[in-house]
Amino acid sequence: MTRRSLAILDELPAGTFVEESPRGILAISADVARAMHEAGFGPEQDGPLEVSDLAGRHPLYQMEVAGECFVVRRYRRGGLFRWLFPRTSFAPERPFRELVLADSLAKSGVRTPEVVAARAVRWGRDRGISAVRPGWRLELVSRRVDNAVDLAEALEAIREGGVPAAARARLFRTAGALIRDLHGVGFLHSDLTPRNILVRAEALRSAAPEPWILDLDRSVFVADITDAERRRNLRRLFRSLRRRESRGRSFVSRSDYAHFFRGYDPDGRRWKADWRAIATGHSVTVPIHAFGWILENLLGSGSEKRDGRAIVRS
Repeated sequence: MTRRSLAILDELPAGTFVEESPRGILAISADVARAMHEAGFGPEQDGPLEVSDLAGRHPLYQMEVAGECFVVRRYRRGGLFRWLFPRTSFAPERPFRELVLADSLAKSGVRTPEVVAARAVRWGRDRGISAVRPGWRLELVSRRVDNAVDLAEALEAIREGGVPAAARARLFRTAGALIRDLHGVGFLHSDLTPRNILVRAEALRSAAPEPWILDLDRSVFVADITDAERRRNLRRLFRSLRRRESRGRSFVSRSDYAHFFRGYDPDGRRWKADWRAIATGHSVTVPIHAFGWILENLLGSGSEKRDGRAIVRS
């Protein structure tokens, strides 16, 4: 048996093939492996990869293979060095770990776009790069969800008055129910923001939202989720929402929060304690985060880079 280069590769779901080359590692679902290989996508080769019409926090890519569209998300570096080496990572296991998380979350009954491939490619002499560069370029490939918008886009439509009251209430209840389901299976999302919640575009009018959760990188399953962990996760979402409101006219009402908690806590047993903890924690930590937001804006990766529209193909 061939020894694999990363321990996480032994945890991949059944039906996942692994191909390694001198500079790349590719894990790919058997359902799409042949079609993508024939299209030229491999451990080092991009094949039909092109810039996507989707908009997110950072540029997204896509490829058309065998009549299907797949979204390719390239990882960005976090922490102190993200300003200097934004596309370089020294942790090549990240996309493969996210593939495992997505598979486990889907099996638990929570909707997340199907991940079909994960890839890590060493920087090197490629496309005219003359100097060898340390680290890896990391990517995750998922099936595109058609006719959907992220919750950030939905919120902007609400701000502009373009969402009927009934649809607005459903959106907030659905967001609450989705996070209740996440916490119910012991899942803590590392970047719980409106941009990482996807709903059907028709939800802005009359249809059921049918939510998906996106971008599971660095998220975790925990055996026994505590109230403190839940509330920190909820506070992350609240902080993102308040920051969005600060960029224009305030638009989230008390009724909106009430609908969210009806989805999150339908029995009404803990929402008051949760809300008090969220509000108190936010007042303490928001000055620290505000300093980071100022730095992001000064260095060119702040809110103006993250508020692009996210409507996907209908």
